Amino acid sequence: MIELKDVSAAFQGHSVLEHCSLLVPDGGHTAVMGPSGSGKTTLLRLIAGQLAPDQGSVTVSHGRISYMYQEPRLLPWLTAEENVNLVLSDKPETMGTARQWLAAVGLADAMKKHPAELSGGMRQRVSLARALAYDGDLFLLDEPLSSLDEAMAAELLDLLKQYTQGKSMIFVTHSPEQAKVLGGEIYRMHDKTLERII
Repeated sequence: MIELKDVSAAFQGHSVLEHCSLLVPDGGHTAVMGPSGSGKTTLLRLIAGQLAPDQGSVTVSHGRISYMYQEPRLLPWLTAEENVNLVLSDKPETMGTARQWLAAVGLADAMKKHPAELSGGMRQRVSLARALAYDGDLFLLDEPLSSLDEAMAAELLDLLKQYTQGKSMIFVTHSPEQAKVLGGEIYRMHDKTLERII
């Protein structure tokens, strides 16, 4: 379960979130929408424990969190398969699993490439493969499909929906269509707080 009660947070002296409340039951999927700079990433960081609220409380009952940042955050000196394998064991015996996840996101031909050799969309897919490979109890995904074309985004959204069945997920997106496909509740960041749409 994830529960935020009357949470407010400031970043570098500027108020970002004010009196936000949210409840995500175990296994629930929740989409959060809103314009850039509205506080969506701050919300995820609070849930992940990377930030502490200035007011209110954040309760998260999940042990393992698969966090996909808005930027890929890949290690440039490692190949795509090595970047994914880092969250498994960083040992040769788990490299096969890393390759399976890269193939699942359509990167079977790019496993040996370094991040500098990949397009922005490909780097984003490596990051998604890494989050899926980590296999958390809770998935925090910050605009995971933003750099992808419509067809690829739809394919990976289907993969996400299937794989996270029974797992909790908060999915940040600008796309109402993606939010609806995931099912579950949809919230919008508005005036520094959360409004439930569905």
